[in-house]
Amino acid sequence: MNKLLSLQKFVILNDLQISRLNNANSKSDRNHATLTIAGYCAALFMAISYVLYIAFDLYSNDQVDILLPVLSSLLFWVFGIWTILSGVKKIVFSNDRDFIFSLPLPLWQLRLFHLIKLFFIYTSLIAVALLAAVCSYLLIVSNIHSFVFSSIVLLITTPILILSSTLLVSILSKWILSIIKLQNNVAEALVTVSIFLIPIVFALLNSDSLQYKSIFYISSPLNLFGLTGLWNIENDMLRLLAMTVLTGGLTILSLWIIKYKYAAVESLFQETRKRKINQGTPLIQNNIFKQLFLKEVQLYLSSITYVSNTILTPVILLIGSLVYLFNLVPLLYTYTFEFSFITISSKYIFIIFTTICILLTTTTSSSLSFEGKSIWITLTSPLTLKDLSMAKIALNLMLFIPGVICAILVYMLHFSTSIVDSLFFIVFTVSSLFLISLVGFFINLKFPNYNWSSEMEIIKQGKSTIFTAAISTMYISLNTVLSILGFNFALPMLALFNLILIFVLIKSMKEQTLVLN
Repeated sequence: MNKLLSLQKFVILNDLQISRLNNANSKSDRNHATLTIAGYCAALFMAISYVLYIAFDLYSNDQVDILLPVLSSLLFWVFGIWTILSGVKKIVFSNDRDFIFSLPLPLWQLRLFHLIKLFFIYTSLIAVALLAAVCSYLLIVSNIHSFVFSSIVLLITTPILILSSTLLVSILSKWILSIIKLQNNVAEALVTVSIFLIPIVFALLNSDSLQYKSIFYISSPLNLFGLTGLWNIENDMLRLLAMTVLTGGLTILSLWIIKYKYAAVESLFQETRKRKINQGTPLIQNNIFKQLFLKEVQLYLSSITYVSNTILTPVILLIGSLVYLFNLVPLLYTYTFEFSFITISSKYIFIIFTTICILLTTTTSSSLSFEGKSIWITLTSPLTLKDLSMAKIALNLMLFIPGVICAILVYMLHFSTSIVDSLFFIVFTVSSLFLISLVGFFINLKFPNYNWSSEMEIIKQGKSTIFTAAISTMYISLNTVLSILGFNFALPMLALFNLILIFVLIKSMKEQTLVLN
């Protein structure tokens, strides 16, 4: 066991870039490690701040008793989605499988190696969140002993429930796709996320309010994802026991599959698609864009990690717009968000929702780096930077086109006050999408990384991805503030601002060249 713990410590420190920070000889590597660690620290700080906000909000509304259900729900869905986006396949069939299985460890430890690693990480992060919640209510909750006991049980059960449920959902989605003989990374990502999010959809359909408290309370694992409400289970300890039993059942099923069906599951998670890039097809001068775009689509579809990390926001935009369009949740058109100094109407909530979906994710921030060591083929070809940028930007635009079209229809049919208002929304939406695609490509051009061993290094931990995410977050905040304060003048201002930035970036890119550092 000591060998396993020592190895887990080494791997976790390496994944978090802490080892790289201490051992890197290159200043660039140390800066990258520092940037990655700073990003993790910033995310942790924001998470703790949000936990404290939830605690204060519930206390202000005399709803202290629902803190643990809401918090456990939030932790479950955040880490569950994170696990799926990071790739459940890595847990079963990782790139370092041959190295792991060559280690002098018992077979069960080798098979559970990555699950154990994630358990340690998730337990640590959940412990921080629960500790913040317990400390904030230490002098408020009358029955503090019961509160602490429930928190300890949640600390043990929540990470296990996250890992077992995501593993089983991923296996189920792979099995379903194998039956219908559909081997496609996009389909796999969509099916996996869709199955996993069924309880959230159930909560939305059964909630009397669109407030986060109501939705997360219903979809909480402490409420068996809404089933305790149907079964009229009101006792808190009984709910905690039911969650523990559910966790135990899913864990036993997961361990049984890993022990007795490991070979079948491993085979199921093996790569079903190989990259088919630069197969010797000559580029026809009059059809360069088409050839490059098709190559870009092939490259994108070749990686479940790439797909799963970039397909979520386009799908959320499309589904959310369809929900608005067909009035599936009537509360959306009357729902308002109230602050102490201002009230945000449903119209501006929809604008903010559309903006967040468009700006939060872009494929272009890692598209150049994803070429990997085969980038030398591009460098030695008679292609211009303009040719490459158009193909890579077009891929990101293609992913969002269905959702953007639906969002525009929703705005024109339900929120627009005039033709001019509709035109401003169209220009703002399209220019925002083009702008973030351009920003991602420009930053990746400045900070490329072609020498990587894991796709996660560039998709989630690359400099260009981190910088693009930071810029996206700041720009979303700016757009939100202007939308709230500017109201009728916000869209024209934001649309004009987008167009100016696009012009500046295009002009700057004309002076750039693609070089291999």
